[in-house]
Amino acid sequence: MSTPKTIITKTNTNKLEGDDTISDIEIIRSLLYCFQGVDSHRIVFNQNEKQFMVTAKLNFYQINKVNRLMELGYLHNIVQEYIEINSDNKNGSVASGIAHCLHEELGVYYESINKIQKEVNEAYENSKNYSLGNLLCWSVLWLGQLQDLGCTVKMLNGVKRGGELVSIIAPFAYCANPYLQQMATNMIKIATKPLMMMMCHWMVDGELLDNYDEFFICQCPDINNYDMWNNRYTIRESMIPTFFTKEDVNRIFRTGRYINFLHTICKSKPDLTPSRKILKDLRNSGDKDLFPMLEQGSIISELINKACTESSTVVLDILKDKFKLFLHFEGLRRYMLLGQGDFVTSLLEILQPHLDKSSGILGHHTFRNFLDTAVRMSNAQYDEPTILKTLDVKLLLTSGEDCGWDIFQLNYSTGGPLETIFEFSGSGKYSTMFVFLWRLKRIDFVLSQMWRELNLLIKTSYHIVSEIRCALKSTNNLVAEMVHSIRQIQFYVLSDVIETEWEHFRQAINKASLLETVIEAHNQFLKNIFKRSVQTEETHDLSKKMRQLFESVLELRGIQERFHSQSEHELKRRKDLEKYIEIHGTCNETENNDTYLKELFLSEVERYESIIQEISINYKTDLGKFLKKLIKVSTDDQEALHSLANRINFNMYYSKKDQELEKCATYVCRSNK
Repeated sequence: MSTPKTIITKTNTNKLEGDDTISDIEIIRSLLYCFQGVDSHRIVFNQNEKQFMVTAKLNFYQINKVNRLMELGYLHNIVQEYIEINSDNKNGSVASGIAHCLHEELGVYYESINKIQKEVNEAYENSKNYSLGNLLCWSVLWLGQLQDLGCTVKMLNGVKRGGELVSIIAPFAYCANPYLQQMATNMIKIATKPLMMMMCHWMVDGELLDNYDEFFICQCPDINNYDMWNNRYTIRESMIPTFFTKEDVNRIFRTGRYINFLHTICKSKPDLTPSRKILKDLRNSGDKDLFPMLEQGSIISELINKACTESSTVVLDILKDKFKLFLHFEGLRRYMLLGQGDFVTSLLEILQPHLDKSSGILGHHTFRNFLDTAVRMSNAQYDEPTILKTLDVKLLLTSGEDCGWDIFQLNYSTGGPLETIFEFSGSGKYSTMFVFLWRLKRIDFVLSQMWRELNLLIKTSYHIVSEIRCALKSTNNLVAEMVHSIRQIQFYVLSDVIETEWEHFRQAINKASLLETVIEAHNQFLKNIFKRSVQTEETHDLSKKMRQLFESVLELRGIQERFHSQSEHELKRRKDLEKYIEIHGTCNETENNDTYLKELFLSEVERYESIIQEISINYKTDLGKFLKKLIKVSTDDQEALHSLANRINFNMYYSKKDQELEKCATYVCRSNK
């Protein structure tokens, strides 16, 4: 350890030699007071310059020795000042513990001074010689030790508290200097007793007992119970003692959070686990410290690990048994991830006429009734009442121009402990995924409607209104293409992604014995379905191209509805005209009017055909871009996306007409080999 800069004291040296120069024994007596930081007749402390000054006259041989010896007083004052500032918990219990250790070191130093005082007195009484040289020999050991203490104190000074102070001292426990090693050991044992108490209290009762803001876990103010799990407690990295491993810190943090969660959110106080009983005994004894943690694989580290594991198991058991965690996971899969197919179909059929309306005329209670009807019409009625009670409707804020499709969502809110940890409802990931899946289901439902209406129109109008034959054929071909591509996407998302990942997730949680395992598996499940469904920031371009395909379907639906209405009107007009002619006969005016109306309708058909052709071209262009992007993304680590591209591009239907797409697909096939 480096020593502080030696203070150059001021001495009166105007007299080189003479009878009035003081003797060694006289200056030694003043030095003994100086060693303890006390002013004397001949040596005083200058508060302004922070150094000792000799007021007596010294000869040439005394000056260097006295300056050297007075450094003990200077170093003593540095240590004593720290003790005075940090005594009585003024700057925290850890700093007070260190001050107590320093005070004990000075106590040994005072005893040594007392012995020298006796030796000086005996020499004076027996007329023996005791020189500055003798005192200088005695001071060598203490000068080195006080330099070590003074340098340590300077490192400890400042705004450091708690674990920060312990981290400064800890390295000296491994140094080769026996004095420093012993000093650091004593300091760590005394200073970490308060930290040991805080740690045990946190892990046993889930509460912070940190009156002086010294623990490495702190509580954030004004955090409600909903945000308790993620935001109420945080780890202060600067306060962690350096001999704590990252794993130990995380286990301590998690254990206390588990217990706090049980007490405040679950309103449950289960019996203490074996490890927490031991921690409680350590806390109650009040004389245990964290020094053993300087060694790897210490008993305390093992105790922390066991306490964390046992607490995690207790919390998981309560969440499974009392709050039906795994049952709610199943409910989320069925309803928020649209796994209950017959229920989704029933809900779409009931809601479709209402969701096409403006959002301003829609009310929550109306949709709640529709939801209950859809449940009764499907196998969802046989689900657990616990699941159905948490299922509700949520209407988003509307801009005034939105339709019902834009604001409708299902909401699955468990409330209480499960919501605190997993955040099922609100604006979480399940709501985001529901919006995507609901849009996908809506597009599939729209395509099914168009397909049925086209077939009906062909049956009723194909022979009577011959002008629409080409238009219906073009529309039918375009709808068939859309049905093929959209249903391949839907099958991929619902079956290849969600069902596959759900099975992996279900197997993981059934084997889990710790809450962390369930949380990690759940987070991984959500991460995987978002990534594989191309709903992440990294796949934003691909997701955007998918939405363009959806918009094309909706655009076609609007055009097709209008044309279907016009065709039915024309069909009705012609049938009515035939009946009129059968009864009343015909005339030139009737024939001319019929010809005029047919020409008007024919112009509408031609305009419709041009729009259909334009939509078809745009759709194929967008689909080609989507396939290219899909193939490029699939070259990374998602082979299933490449399989999706192959299913959409069945028999190379699109790549035959797009050389760039063909090259892209060929490159990927070769690279995969």
